[in-house]
Amino acid sequence: MPIRTTSDGASYDPVELDRVERRFWGDIWDSVPAEVAREHGIERRDFGAIQAGVVRDLGQVGMMNLLLGAGEASTGELAAAVSWAEERGARPYVPLSPGLPGSGAAEDWLQANGFGDAYAWMKFVRDPHPPRFPAPDGIEVVELGSPDEEPFGTIAALGFGMPAWGAEFFAHLPGREGWRCYVARIDGEAQACGAMVIEDGIAELGIGATLEAARGRGCQTALLRRRIGDAAAAGCRTLFVETGERVPDRPSASYRNILKAGFEEAYLRPNWQRPA
Repeated sequence: MPIRTTSDGASYDPVELDRVERRFWGDIWDSVPAEVAREHGIERRDFGAIQAGVVRDLGQVGMMNLLLGAGEASTGELAAAVSWAEERGARPYVPLSPGLPGSGAAEDWLQANGFGDAYAWMKFVRDPHPPRFPAPDGIEVVELGSPDEEPFGTIAALGFGMPAWGAEFFAHLPGREGWRCYVARIDGEAQACGAMVIEDGIAELGIGATLEAARGRGCQTALLRRRIGDAAAAGCRTLFVETGERVPDRPSASYRNILKAGFEEAYLRPNWQRPA
């Protein structure tokens, strides 16, 4: 697949972005303690190019039940991954990045097997040029070196509206190889979190969550600014992030923050899911 370029000159390869995204989610799954994984039915398995991750106790939440890599897999691998996930009580999302070698065949298989369009995600890309927006006042961004420094996982789970045990998906990421995890403090108290994983000159930014009492204060803008600077200092050539597509009946603060941070819309990635 040819390298693509945004209007601001940032180049990216969707195949590489998908590869880093599989690393991102794979590390999240692999970081969950074994006893927590057993209790809540958290499993991960590969089917050729597909990385499947399911959570039995959140089986209807598409974002937490993902079959990543379908656009590079055979339809046989896709069928096996879907069967495995559904046997575990999950109704997974199957994201398909446009233009990948197997996307057309995967889409045909999904349509033929009862899948339809679910809520899509917009992928954003930027190069490592310095942030062109000021740091918000009154917010201190701190990088974490270990899981016990700040309640990173708890902030993420609460910010995403997950049950309390959902903190275990994120709590053990600070200090993990290739990961950079941060909190934003207001008056000395951690109120928001953000992270990125760096691999082969590409940085994926994610896990941007804010406690309800601190929303609208600029925490995510501050966290984006810090991560952009740190990714540049680490020698990254491409930065990417994603959030849900902008539609009239859903909040779009995250979408606006990402654009304000100098990211450009790269492509809309549909998520396929069986109807409930």
